[in-house]
Amino acid sequence: MKKHISELLNHSRTGHSNLEFVDINVLDDQKLFIDPCLIETQQGSWYNNATNLLDNFFNEFYQAYRNNDAHKKIELLSCAREINYTKLGYGNGDNGHGNTAEGLLETFKNLERLTANIPNITKAMDIPVTISGFSEDGLSDMITNILHFQLNEFTLEQLAIANVKPNSEDTFDTWDVASSAWKKVTLPCYRYENNKILLTPKNIVRKRYFFGANQFLMRVILERAKKETAYTTPKGKTRYRTTKKELKNAISKEDRNWRYKYINEKTESDQSFLKDYHDAIPYLYSNKAMTNEELDNFIYS
Repeated sequence: MKKHISELLNHSRTGHSNLEFVDINVLDDQKLFIDPCLIETQQGSWYNNATNLLDNFFNEFYQAYRNNDAHKKIELLSCAREINYTKLGYGNGDNGHGNTAEGLLETFKNLERLTANIPNITKAMDIPVTISGFSEDGLSDMITNILHFQLNEFTLEQLAIANVKPNSEDTFDTWDVASSAWKKVTLPCYRYENNKILLTPKNIVRKRYFFGANQFLMRVILERAKKETAYTTPKGKTRYRTTKKELKNAISKEDRNWRYKYINEKTESDQSFLKDYHDAIPYLYSNKAMTNEELDNFIYS
């Protein structure tokens, strides 16, 4: 059963070419995720503000791990739970309980060592690359909490464009740059059948993160290893003595999380890998937002 938010906002035509937001089905979750790399590479004040919020939060987050500050870690993770207002992610549309702060502490336990050994772990996008078991769904939820105020403001703007008034009020936690802490605010909001709805800009969602642990392994670490075997033929052409596939096959896979183990060992020994990753994101994410047609096919099919 489907009921799209565009119907509730009195849009006469469906289709994302006519919308600035993801036209969610308010009765269920859609397997789309907010991607921090897309936020960072988009142009405009909304995206710039969102990037500043994310940078500020993750600066505090990683600093808490570098300092092994147990109190600060709990404080930061206390408002990073699963959140269902966007109707994005995995679930059945009514699953807003998710990870507790204690559960996230267990997930992130390796960050204490990694942040100490890799000082340039600084961005939201570094978590899916270095931490097993925390990828699109968990990070998208965390980002939604951090940007809660901004997403609520975006939702109210879209309501105003459609001449629809907010029909409720909500008190919630959101990240505040001025205090570098969670801040509780009370603001108008929109509810459908008593469930709060947050609209998400259509340019910041993907079905899968384009860049993650496997891409980091293949595009950064093994790409460099392959290039180190380069030689020039008598005709002046560059050739390689090995392939990335061969290099990958040579990695020990006895550990279930072998990919993360290998990535972390390599990155701890040479931090320039992570710098190369950060530098590559703008290029790799150029034009990687879902098109209107892709969103239409995914949302309406």
